[in-house]
Amino acid sequence: MPKLVDHDERRHEIARALWSVVARGGFEAASARTVAAEGNWSLGALRHYFSSQDELVEFAARELIDGAAARIATVLETMPAGLPRCRMALEQLLPLDDVRRGEVRAWLAILVKAEVSPSLAELREVALDGERQLCRLVVAELSGHPYPTSPSDWPAALEYAAVDLHAWIDGHCLQAASSRQLLPADAARAALDRYLRQLSVTVAPGTA
Repeated sequence: MPKLVDHDERRHEIARALWSVVARGGFEAASARTVAAEGNWSLGALRHYFSSQDELVEFAARELIDGAAARIATVLETMPAGLPRCRMALEQLLPLDDVRRGEVRAWLAILVKAEVSPSLAELREVALDGERQLCRLVVAELSGHPYPTSPSDWPAALEYAAVDLHAWIDGHCLQAASSRQLLPADAARAALDRYLRQLSVTVAPGTA
């Protein structure tokens, strides 16, 4: 009997192969040939699933965003509210292991490519908005304030705290993905814990 292929799984495998290539050499290295070689596929097999590189990149970008969102959702659904849950949710965005380090490097490449790709620019805005919403959720949880339906629905000081947290996460993503020596995983976790503990004091009820 011919070998049955799970086509959805193969598309996911190709997306992961793309990000492996991009994480090592950027989009400049991600030709159809190098992606096919990464997964030991023929060029014909690759083109059977994706008719163009743009189609593959957009699919893979969605995979990247959806994967991080799913991990965060699992944390929020399975842990009780509080600082540990906030920390664990935000850790899903930091490059604390090889998988997440590859994701962050791929994401940084997406940010650059999005400047010349309308479809990636749209996905970039969706992802950044999702990250900002998570930061608002963390600030709301630590402050005891209801989650705002819009930035104007809560005190300006809390929105500033969410903006600052968003910038802190992105900065540490860049630093930790750039150098394991400069910011090892344990140091990144400890830094996040310190930041959130200080934030919980800053936004405590009656202070914002």
